[in-house]
Amino acid sequence: MTGRWQMIAALTLCVAIFSVNWTVLNAAGSDLPLTPATDVMLTYAYPVALLGVLIPAKGRLNVLVWGLTAFGLVSALGAFTENAGMLIACRFGQGLAAAIVLRAGFELARTHFRGTTWWPVVAIPAVVALLGLISGPVIGAVIAEYATFRWILLICVPLTVIALVAVALFTPRARPAT
Repeated sequence: MTGRWQMIAALTLCVAIFSVNWTVLNAAGSDLPLTPATDVMLTYAYPVALLGVLIPAKGRLNVLVWGLTAFGLVSALGAFTENAGMLIACRFGQGLAAAIVLRAGFELARTHFRGTTWWPVVAIPAVVALLGLISGPVIGAVIAEYATFRWILLICVPLTVIALVAVALFTPRARPAT
């Protein structure tokens, strides 16, 4: 597998983490310390923050790494928070960090894939994102059955570390020769 395809694998791992995370808390149900109003806010904080992907940004490896780091830190903070407002803020932070990673990652990939070679960069992560959105509630239900909602957020930390290692190892540092 060449460096470019390894980069797609690293970006796809990030997309998988983010897409599962979008829907995973939906199954936690009564375990969450929420009123009906804060439940709605929690449900929409993550996808609303993901709209940050529309913000124009340069695709740089350091932006990608900082975004992943922020995602892991906010996930850990959310796992240990005691009030609904802070949990909602953490979910918003997760979504915003995911948006930063996605924007920077796909901009980086755009510099290495041109013309007809661009379609796998979009298609492979899109299929994985769909599978992640579908599997998120199932994963959340299993975790909530045997543990608390905090583990749903806490499990994002080691997954983020794995994604950071994959991005660091497999994202080319230099732009390809044109």
